[in-house]
Amino acid sequence: MNRKDIIEERDAVVSQMIEYCDQYKVFFELDTKLKNYSDFLYDFQVDDIHKKRQALIKEKIDTKLRSLFGENYKSELNVNLDTKLALNIADHHQILNHPFLVSSNIISSTDKLNKDKKQEAIVVISSGDVPPNNYFSKNGFTFHDKRVPLFSNSERESVSYYLPSRDFDFVEKLKITKGWKAFSEKEKDFLIRERDEITSYDFSKCKNYIDQMTIIVKNSWPRLFEEKLRKNLPELIYITQEELVTDCLVDILEEDNIVSRCIFDEDFRNEILENFRGIVVTWDEKEGKGTHFFWQKHPTENKSLRMYIKDNYLVPVDERYEDLSIKIDQETIINLLKERKIYPSLFMIFAVINFYLGVKPLVGYGSVIYLNLMKNAWIKTLDKFELKEEVELIKGIKTNGLVAGLPLVFEKHDEKIKALFAYDIFFKGGITEEYLNNMFDIKFKDFLTSGCADMYDYFSVKYVPEEFRLKFKSDSNDFASLIFNSII
Repeated sequence: MNRKDIIEERDAVVSQMIEYCDQYKVFFELDTKLKNYSDFLYDFQVDDIHKKRQALIKEKIDTKLRSLFGENYKSELNVNLDTKLALNIADHHQILNHPFLVSSNIISSTDKLNKDKKQEAIVVISSGDVPPNNYFSKNGFTFHDKRVPLFSNSERESVSYYLPSRDFDFVEKLKITKGWKAFSEKEKDFLIRERDEITSYDFSKCKNYIDQMTIIVKNSWPRLFEEKLRKNLPELIYITQEELVTDCLVDILEEDNIVSRCIFDEDFRNEILENFRGIVVTWDEKEGKGTHFFWQKHPTENKSLRMYIKDNYLVPVDERYEDLSIKIDQETIINLLKERKIYPSLFMIFAVINFYLGVKPLVGYGSVIYLNLMKNAWIKTLDKFELKEEVELIKGIKTNGLVAGLPLVFEKHDEKIKALFAYDIFFKGGITEEYLNNMFDIKFKDFLTSGCADMYDYFSVKYVPEEFRLKFKSDSNDFASLIFNSII
């Protein structure tokens, strides 16, 4: 396609996204350059009540980081928890890989990159309720358009949160699956070095796979940037939402608050079930989607069971496991959380972190929509029960901290540009200072248009009437070429 046709299709897409989604409009009008985007993200205030409540999550983060990195982690990693919290909740707890997620911690921290002194660490509350074979991983990672497996086929549908520690010898897995021969000698040498790099990390304090992944991401992140930029980079530290919120819930559910009422107050619970039904990542019983508040660990596998409430029990939807039904009472639920036999759903994760503790979420282009819907559902519920103080607290929470789902790093390939995966970037030696500076000079509204093809594919199915949905010949790389061609 020629440039003129691509521009026309892009502009039509942008116009319809603004028309059908108020949450996108502010970003398509944002003149701020990418290098100053952090000013937009951190332009918020934290209510004194939320500040007091956030002491709990800061304590749990502190405990987790001490267990993995030792008593001196704050000074050694330059972690500052004595600040207002805005945390990336869109990321997945997995190896750095997909362009959509690789970019999120760059976009969220433009004020911390390419500086002349060491910057404060970036803490990400990542999703551990993802199977190895999810969209952003495909059972491992992608390198030069070829799959590199980290998991066996039998583990494809496991929940990351429950996986035991592993060896990460992906070279051996490639040889077993006959995938090794697809790589050139130069690529093979690179993969061997990468395997040796990962297996050299100190996993001695890791209890399981998710702990190992925290160590791997921390050590891999600097190599997204060329060597001269690494010295002053902020550390990147992942903690799973499931683990963190489980620890918080053990305390929160001991008290009377909007979170505990969701579970233990039947009238409040029924209103919650009604008002949140059908919102992405909550529940839809007729469609067999989501779960009511918690997932239950499968009795014999590293998988989870969906549960719906029936007669004051959480009952597995799969009839084979009805005998594992859970009575809804305070002691039972808290004990099962402590034993890691249940873990919180995304509804419960966002209820705790964002709508009760008041942490600002840094989101993707999907969650910027559904977190706003959840915010409105919370307000509707709380209004009915005349919880006016909580209504005002939730109204003050900003759910539009868009950071994920937008590729940043491209290269020319057969006269077109293409987004790079993390291991493609490692192979090239990292993002150069020149590329970073040129990228940061792009206005956010222009940068956003480069990713709007994928954004449109996501939101149009759910939010645009079928008869008005656009069909266009351009793809995401075509749209990106309009912005990034000049800096590659």
